[in-house]
Parts: sequence; structure tokens; C-alpha cells
Amino acid sequence: MTGNMEPRVEHKSLRCADGYLLKYSHYHSTESKAVVIFASALGVSRQYYHRLAVYLCQQGYDCFSFDYRGTGEQDAPLAKDAAIEHWGQRDIEAMIQQALNLNLSVHFIGHSIGGQLLGLAPSASKLRSVMLVAASAPYWKRWEGSERLKLLFLSYVLIPVLGALKDPFPIAALGLGNIRMPSRFIKRWAEWMREPDYLLAPMFKLDRSGYENISCRLWTLGFRDDELAPEINIRHLSGFYSKAKVSLDMLDPAQEGLSHIGHNGLFHKRSEEALWPKVLNYLSEID
Repeated sequence: MTGNMEPRVEHKSLRCADGYLLKYSHYHSTESKAVVIFASALGVSRQYYHRLAVYLCQQGYDCFSFDYRGTGEQDAPLAKDAAIEHWGQRDIEAMIQQALNLNLSVHFIGHSIGGQLLGLAPSASKLRSVMLVAASAPYWKRWEGSERLKLLFLSYVLIPVLGALKDPFPIAALGLGNIRMPSRFIKRWAEWMREPDYLLAPMFKLDRSGYENISCRLWTLGFRDDELAPEINIRHLSGFYSKAKVSLDMLDPAQEGLSHIGHNGLFHKRSEEALWPKVLNYLSEID
């Protein structure tokens, strides 16, 4: 343990392979034994992961967090052909490459869509471990009852209509996040939700092989009170990583001494005593 001092944090820019200038944060540990990359959920700023990044940094892990192209603090202009899959193919890929440059083991924590897109990054096979948090394949028919109807309306009606009328997309109004988002990205995400295999449905022509090339330990963490990522969808996504050493835990807030966890709660300060040691133990077992 390296103590409780606030780590040095640098806010930098990184040029992706296609020339896009990606903004990210580098948390420097005083005794760097490995690197952890945080890949954000849809509509969530990299700043949301600050508390857990500081905690892990104090335990000897350098940490990277970043905003996907077209979101958050990114101000570089988007190319006309920019697409949501580029978050995985180019942005996550660039961050993995940057982390590998430190010549340390690289771990990956993918929150929601961050875990969905990982297999699109060619260098993902070089990761030491993966942790998927509330990450699922959110096909609307795998929900039950009123939630199924809600997701049906969201993916077939609400997102396509609002996306055609407004750009950037009014994501905060739908409770999907609080940072700006290109409407065409959200419209494609809605198209993914209409298919059982989500983004890997054949019609989207995305390469599945990257998911199958990941063979490291992969811990999938879900929460019983997370309405956005039910277990059935979490299990479906885990199946994409067919060669990884997958383990799955669905945590009940009450059993962890918490009143609520939900989709984003692992990264909240209230989870520090109950859940953050679980993350640290997972990383420590590998390193």
C-alpha cells in the first residue's frame, strides 16, 4: 500500500491511429506495479471514475481514464464517417497502446458500453486482465414486463425520432447520461439494441474475432438492483468473450451492506469500504 496521498494527475491528449486527438487523464502512482484503464459507460464522463482511480493509484496502480470521441471534454472535430464503434476500434485501442508503452501489466475496467466495445480493439488480446462492470448485451426482448416495453419504445421510437430532430442528442433528458453525444452515435446504439447479438449481429459487419482472441482472466460484475443490466443480458455479453477465463458475480446490495448499487454505484464514494477492496483483491491476485 502506498498511502493516502493524492496522486499526481496529468490531463493529456493522445493522437489515435486515424489522427483524432483524444483527451485522457493519467494518474501516477508512486510505485507503479501495473496499469488500469477505465473505459466509460455511455454518457458518463471520465471524471466519474476519479475516486476509484485515486484509490487504486494509492495501492500502486497507474490509472488511465478518457472521454470517447465526440463526448465530454473532447473538442476535436469529428470526421464525417465517425461512428460509435470507433470508441472501441480506435479510442480504446489507443489507450491500450498508450498503457502498454509503460512496460507494465495492463488491466482493463469496462463500465457498461466500455465492456461491450472492448473486443473491437485489436490490442485487447494483450491485456493482463479484464473486469466488466454492469456490462451487458442490451437486447430489448431480454427484459420482462414493463421494462421490455420501455426498451422497445426507447430503441424503436424515442431515440430515432429525437436523434433526427436534435444534434447533439438530448441524452440528459432521457436519463442516459450528462455529457454531450452525437445523435448518429446514439441512433446506431439503438439499432444494436434491436438485435439479439447486439453490436455483433451480422448486419453491422463488426469483427467478432477480437472478442474471441481475449484469453486472460475476465471478471464480470453485475448488481441485482441494476435495471439497466439484468443478469440474462450480462451473461449474453460474457459469451462473446468465449476464450477468456470468465467468472461472473451478481452482487446483492443488502448482502454488501449497501442500500443501493445500481448501474453506476460501484464507482461512487459510498462503495469504497464494501466494494473497492473486491476490485483491488482481483487485481492483486493477478499481479
